Amino acid sequence: MSTPEPVSPRWEPTPRWERRCREVLGVAATVFAEKGYAGASTRDIAERLGVRQASLYYYFPSKEAALAAICELGVKDFIDNLRGIIGGPLSAADKLRATIANHLSPLRSHPEADYIRVFLRHRHELPDGSRQSIAALARTYQGLIEQLFLEGIARGQLRADLDPKLATLALLGLCNSVISNRALPRSSSIDDIIDEYARIVTGGVIASRDLQAVSRISVAKPKKSRVSSVKQR
Repeated sequence: MSTPEPVSPRWEPTPRWERRCREVLGVAATVFAEKGYAGASTRDIAERLGVRQASLYYYFPSKEAALAAICELGVKDFIDNLRGIIGGPLSAADKLRATIANHLSPLRSHPEADYIRVFLRHRHELPDGSRQSIAALARTYQGLIEQLFLEGIARGQLRADLDPKLATLALLGLCNSVISNRALPRSSSIDDIIDEYARIVTGGVIASRDLQAVSRISVAKPKKSRVSSVKQR
């Protein structure tokens, strides 16, 4: 992930500053994920780090700036990784699995999981300007997933009648449902979820030339129960 711009543009950030900035933002992401953006304060972040509140402004000028940096970090790696997946030699099915893994792999560790949870839950709380910038990044990411579906359709590897926009929303909704949960299923690891979601997605969109275009499933009507009539005298 790239490190956000330093507070002051008059000096060049050192590697040590960049490492510390990422540490500070990681703690901020965890605090926002745990308490919610509105319920958290810079004092909470400083206490978690064991530093004075004023020292945080060496890395970000406000709570809003910290949220913007966290949201940016939460989506930029997704975009860079997805561009690599799309440009690679994999089949459409393997690209879809890699896309799901790209989306869910950060859940394996903290604060990476907190970055994407904050991005999903709290980016709409950003002020004007920052909110629009982050929304543009989100649209870029969504557009890349749609491009993946479009290319798979064009190559005959995905269903010709597949709606790429709806397929993109379905994939994002499926993955985001896991990220939005406070806790993951105890019976499944992240790798288990990635594998299962890949099977769900590809099983529904991969072209199969052995199947009929439309299959009809007949549903038997339930039999009426016989109710004995009671004659009233």
